[in-house]
Parts: sequence; C-alpha cells; structure tokens
Amino acid sequence: MGSFSPLSAFANLAPPPQDEQIALTQVHDADPNEQKVNLSTEGYKDRNGEPWVLPVVRQTELELIMDTSLTHSKPSIWSHEKFIQAAQDIIFGSKSPELKSKIASIQTVSGTGACHMGARLLCDTITPNTVWSADFNCTTHGAIWDWMGVQKRTYPYSLPDRSGIDFERMLDVLNTQAQRNDILVLDACAHSSSGLDLEPGQWIELGAVCQKKGVFPFFDSAYQGFASGDPDTDVGAIRCFVQLGLEIGIAQSFSKNFGLSGERVGCLHVVLASSEHREAVFDKLGYYQRGLTSTPPTYGANIVSTILTSESLYTAWRADLKSMTDRVKKLRLGLYSELIKRRVPGSWEYLLIQASSKRISKLTTF
Repeated sequence: MGSFSPLSAFANLAPPPQDEQIALTQVHDADPNEQKVNLSTEGYKDRNGEPWVLPVVRQTELELIMDTSLTHSKPSIWSHEKFIQAAQDIIFGSKSPELKSKIASIQTVSGTGACHMGARLLCDTITPNTVWSADFNCTTHGAIWDWMGVQKRTYPYSLPDRSGIDFERMLDVLNTQAQRNDILVLDACAHSSSGLDLEPGQWIELGAVCQKKGVFPFFDSAYQGFASGDPDTDVGAIRCFVQLGLEIGIAQSFSKNFGLSGERVGCLHVVLASSEHREAVFDKLGYYQRGLTSTPPTYGANIVSTILTSESLYTAWRADLKSMTDRVKKLRLGLYSELIKRRVPGSWEYLLIQASSKRISKLTTF
C-alpha cells in the first residue's frame, strides 16, 4: 500500500491582516543593534527603556502578600464587589445610588476584553449596521468588529497637518451619514490616532449629535490619569455623556495607568437610561463571561481595588501618575527643542499638545 498523507484541516487557513505594531516590535527585537529604540510601544518606560513598576503598586503587592485573609479562590462571574465598586467610582466619580442602579459592570481581560464583550452585547441588542471610528489602524477595534460582521467606517478627526482636530468635518460626517443604532467608538482621552482630545464644549456638541441621531457611544478608556495626570479630568467626556442622559458603553483598562499590562485588568460598564433593564444586561454579561473565561483573574484586580479604596495608597497613586506625566511632557519638550535647534523642516508644535505617551510623528526617516 502506498503512503497516505492526510490533508490538514488547516491547509487552507488564510493569514490574518498584519498587526503593524506587533510586526515593528518583532523587527526591533530581532535587530542586533545595541542602540535600537522601539518608538511604537504605548506603555510607560523608564530612562533605560524598561517597564516601570509604580512604587505604589510594588508597595501594595508587598502588603497583599502579607495579608493571610486573601486566598486563591475564584470570584463570582462578574468579579469581587470591591473591585467593581472601585472601578465604577474612579470612572463615574459619583456614588449616587440612582446612578449606580443604572450601571451594569463586569471585570474583563483588560480593555480589549471589555471591547469584545461590549461589541457582542451591542450586536445582540441594537444590531448595528455600522461602527464609526476615527482610525481603524487600531487593530484591536478593527478585528473585533470584523468578527462581529459589522461594517466599519471612519470619520475625520485630525487636521491634515496634525495641528488640531477637524471638529466641524467630524460633526458634518456624523450628522449627514450616521444612522440610528450605529456605534461610535470614542477615546475617553489620549486619542489613539492623534494624541489630541476634544475640548469640554466639543464633547457636549458631540453628545447632542449622538442624541439626535440615535447613535450609541462606546468609550475606550485606556489612559485615565496618564493623559493629563488627573484621573478626573481624563474621564470628563464620559461624565459629560452620562449627565446628558445618554446610554453608553465603556471599556476600562488599568494596564497603563497602573503599569499592570501583564495582569490584564479591565472592566466593562454599560450605562442605561433607567434601572429597569439593568438586571437583564447584568445577566447577559455574566452569560458571556461564562463562555469566555468562566471567572476573571484576581491578582491585578486586588492590587487596583486595594489602591483605589485606601486614602493613602490612592494619594500615592496620584503622585506616581504625576511623576509619569510630568516626565512625558519634559521628553516632548526636549524632542521639540532638538527639532527646532536642528532646523528640521516642518511645524512641530503639535508634539507639545499631544496627550500621554501618544506621539504621532510626521518624521519618516532618522
């Protein structure tokens, strides 16, 4: 009998779209040049280019190790109540029972898990035809909505020279082309494709457009406290939309503002028009969780909730945030000054107004 070579079930597997950031990191890691620098990473690094453990996080870890009341048992499907309440309080800033009764929250695998679960919920409820984003170069959002089978479209955001936001064109496109039950993906702060954020008055105008058009806003909050240095300022857009009475979704990540990228700590919040449907949404989120991770991990969540519920640790966290943002601003100023000093052609003022570690540069060669 002749040899038999069975056809693999994966023989016709098409390659996925390339993730540019991952590809750049792979090229960087393979480069033997000792002076190489990876400018595509988003997390905070120290002066040696190494990840920085926030002092308050290290302190909290040591305290938790000595806490004999902690176990490695799993939490509920939604998470420990202490973490959920702390995550809600830092985002919404209000402990109003009326507001809390309209919010359904669940711990997720960082912000990406929250984006995925939020997309699944919206597809099962309002069945959107289109999801709008300023830029789908963010592979995470693009891949998630591709999986959901929802059409992706972009709206204008930055001016061509990146000196500011083209707010009038943005509103015009949404006013004339967005349809009821479309999804509008928004960065709460440190805008992903530009580093430029809307002014408070512009958020109010945008919220009014969402109300008029029946568009559902979905916020990606990945940099709270690491954009301006003030956690309250960085969620002003979210609180504005809540005050306007809009139903919204929020993907909350603690990766960058706590330096916990490897622990994948996140939360999904769904703000409803009333408390009437909260339990239905809450149960649906639990159903999704059961099929995804069963229960969320506790290590990073314990760190976050401990810091956010301790007055002294919270104060220390605010100080760490200020240290990071002040250094980033200093580095931006240094880069700007060197470009001017070397008379590099172009306008570089935009480097001084971008938020957090976001640095969308017009430089193409070095």
